[in-house]
Amino acid sequence: MAENQTVNWGIIGPGKIANQFAQAVVENPECCLLGVASRDNTRASSFAEKYDIARTYSTYESMCADDEIDAVYIATPHALHYQQAKLCLEAGKHVLVEKPATINANQWKVLVQIAQKNQCALIEAVWSRFMPCFKQVKSWLSEGLLGDLVYVQSDIGFSFLDVRGVNHEHRLLNPDLGGGALLDLGLYSVALSQLVVNSQPSEIQAMAHMGSSSVDLTTMANVRYANGVRAQFTCSAMAEHTNTMSIHGTRGKITLPQLFWFGGQAILEYLPKDSEDAVTISESFTHDVNGFEYQIAESVRCIKSGLIESELMTHQNTLENMQLMDEIRNKISLSYPSTIENSD
Repeated sequence: MAENQTVNWGIIGPGKIANQFAQAVVENPECCLLGVASRDNTRASSFAEKYDIARTYSTYESMCADDEIDAVYIATPHALHYQQAKLCLEAGKHVLVEKPATINANQWKVLVQIAQKNQCALIEAVWSRFMPCFKQVKSWLSEGLLGDLVYVQSDIGFSFLDVRGVNHEHRLLNPDLGGGALLDLGLYSVALSQLVVNSQPSEIQAMAHMGSSSVDLTTMANVRYANGVRAQFTCSAMAEHTNTMSIHGTRGKITLPQLFWFGGQAILEYLPKDSEDAVTISESFTHDVNGFEYQIAESVRCIKSGLIESELMTHQNTLENMQLMDEIRNKISLSYPSTIENSD
């Protein structure tokens, strides 16, 4: 695609998170939000009217058949991601797919093969990985300001069951939709811990509180990496947590305060090698739109540069995240119906 061309986007699944994407993509001068697809015509029409979208589609196939759609953002429940992403890639569309990109690692491998064959960009939308906050964290680590990295701790949890009124038909608790705390919430801890540690897991311990629908309501995991660093995280759909992340080294620590995955602030506290006085640096980050703009800009860059993956969230990054979650699922005996686990 030429540098001066506009990337025409389509959206599959006009739900809550798609609204956030739409708000950001319409602010990008290199993008046009051209179409939205939903099996519910009323939802598609309402969404299109809200964002001045020219085209609606009652089937995903009809969107994929539209030659003017360049890229598709997939915002449906994650049990549907694999088949929808596969459909788009086989039609030659670039794909930005919400996290988790698939239910398991095998499904992701298939999508990567199709993306490679058709030379389509395929990116998992773990929005935090594209934010300035986490680029700053990586920079501090690269400078060696923490000394030797020792461990990473994070937790993410909300009282969805009672306080937030989620019932057992909700996607978060529905095994047919890949429900549970791990895939929906824990992925943030997994993806950002993997970013920080940059090594392969060598030992995994996990335990969970399983709900009546046989999905995990709370999962706790301890991971030891090949480089000796440890990571620990808890994710929960039944209890309020501090929702913070901390990164600890021999000379200091980095703290990401409440709602760490939003990338609003990073605090570095460390002891310089040539001083006995500790130094504290606090960096705050304000999004120009809502935080989705960074992954959109990176997707556009990849598409226009002829790249099929982003260096900020590579295919290997997603694969390793999925493999780790597969192992945790095995430890806590979390399985889903074959209809959403298959990679056919």
